[in-house]
Amino acid sequence: MQSKIILILFLGFLTSQLFAETKSFDKKYWLKLLHFKDGESLADGEKFFLSSEGKKNPDAELAATIAAFKNPDLKAGWFNYPVQCVFRERFEFLKTSGLLEGVPETKCPMFDEWKTGLNAESVSLIFSSSYPNNPSSLFGHTLLRLNQKNKTNDLLDYAIAFSAVPEREDLGVIFAFKGFFGGYKGLYEITKYYTKVNEYNNGESRDLIEYNLSATGPELDRLINHLWEMYQTTYFDYYFADENCSAVLADLLAVAYKDDDRVNAHGRWYYLPGEMVKHFSRLEERITSVKYRPSLKKQLGKMWEHLSSEEIKIVQKIVDMDELPDSVNNPKVLDAVVSYLDFTHYRKKHKLDDKQAKLQRKALIKRSTLAKGEIPHEVYDQTNMPEHSHDPQKVTAFTRLENHNTLIGFEIKQGYHDLMSNDHGFDAFSQFDFLTASMIYDLKHKKLDYDQFTLVNLISLHEYTFYDPQMSWRAKVSAERIYDLDCDLCHKINANAYGGVTLKFGKQKRAVLNIIGGVFGEASENLRKGFRVGPAAELSFYAQLGEKYKIGFIDEVRFDATRKISDDYYNQISLRHSFFNNSISDYRFDSTIVSRFGSFTKNTIVHQVTYGYFF
Repeated sequence: MQSKIILILFLGFLTSQLFAETKSFDKKYWLKLLHFKDGESLADGEKFFLSSEGKKNPDAELAATIAAFKNPDLKAGWFNYPVQCVFRERFEFLKTSGLLEGVPETKCPMFDEWKTGLNAESVSLIFSSSYPNNPSSLFGHTLLRLNQKNKTNDLLDYAIAFSAVPEREDLGVIFAFKGFFGGYKGLYEITKYYTKVNEYNNGESRDLIEYNLSATGPELDRLINHLWEMYQTTYFDYYFADENCSAVLADLLAVAYKDDDRVNAHGRWYYLPGEMVKHFSRLEERITSVKYRPSLKKQLGKMWEHLSSEEIKIVQKIVDMDELPDSVNNPKVLDAVVSYLDFTHYRKKHKLDDKQAKLQRKALIKRSTLAKGEIPHEVYDQTNMPEHSHDPQKVTAFTRLENHNTLIGFEIKQGYHDLMSNDHGFDAFSQFDFLTASMIYDLKHKKLDYDQFTLVNLISLHEYTFYDPQMSWRAKVSAERIYDLDCDLCHKINANAYGGVTLKFGKQKRAVLNIIGGVFGEASENLRKGFRVGPAAELSFYAQLGEKYKIGFIDEVRFDATRKISDDYYNQISLRHSFFNNSISDYRFDSTIVSRFGSFTKNTIVHQVTYGYFF
């Protein structure tokens, strides 16, 4: 222990002497290069550090790095390249700082060839909208794109992504648990942009919004140099909340924009992809232009709008029978058949059967013999651009009338969006609520108690269509009030999982009808057996009426399978209203009728008025 203390003191003395010899050493930038946060590097790969103390001691890492650069025979990284050729940004920084005087520079053809191949002249921040069929993707996703010089197609640019590497057998609860608690390694991926377009835009029906960033030549060099040394040496323990695709990429950009401390600044314990985009949009002149790339599904939906009801029937008949009649010469029908099969090809992970493949080839050949026609300029719904969204956290004050009893309450929600919130900036009619808790004061009983605690409440109302017949779903885990028994301020633990069908209406799809069913479980000391479990069903309708008002109607019935189902049930009907003038607050008026257990004639009636503020 004593020798270790002496070594640390010696390294501290050595680095202080090194700092004294230069006028330009930027300690803050050195910490950015090491990805230090709260006294420790976030990088977890051991090859990222040249000192055994490097993960927690930046001074020791500095001394070890300088010593390593002076040894031309020392190798580093996963591929055992010369150490100067692995840590390119460290070398450039220390050389500029005057700490490598007299140290000859090693030639690095492998790095030079890689950097030349990237051929980058600028960088873009890419936001991928949420993927409703995967809970871990409901927040959306971010990546970077290096835009090449003299390019003819941005699909050939290079994409930089950071993501978890899960085990193949990990599904569901295990995947979520490991993702939240750092059970996976997170790695950088550098690939052609078209692979990401195919994955997100086509395969997962996610819109891509491309934000071109301002970057000088030195800023771009720092980004590429540091990307290389990260790619060559390390991984990060992946956490969904704060060490995810956005947080790690923000730290990479913080190296590029080294003098702008706002780049990776965020004040929450979690970092959402949409929040990263919103943050950059607030940085003056950082975003130079924006391009919206609609998903393949959205493009197919727009094509469907131009078909008559008779043309739609013909298309459906063709794809149902996997046969193209010789009499079909309508270009719109043939285009729709080709696009439908193209979308199916991606949706089924590139697995069209032989009949579908032959049908698509025949339709393409037939279409090629007809006139091209005028290509319409389509205008797509772009309301899910995240820079316009409300903030994820919310504080709420409410007053509630339960039959003739008045209560007042306070609620705080960590995130993120719910069905009755303003959808501007989000994919409409989706919900990802987590860590919501409320307290109430009962004026009649003069008692303060907790009202409810929601661990997670996920809802994805995915439109069921002919060309994309996917199911909607809902999952919830919470502790909440009991209203179907004669019991004041009683609580239960509740969990449920439902699936069903959603239909959307209107030209802008601003109304949805949802029918789902599944199972539920409830546990409480106030229940007859201590628990209830059984089937449940829900019918709901939501509509966005104008820009400032949303209405929702929900009817849910649950049956206790541990008793006689025909007698042991309860029903809950709710009518909800939301008003919002802006993205920072809303007003809500809710009315709910909960039938007493085993009866439709005896009810608890609840009215609530709420003011909520997002922050």
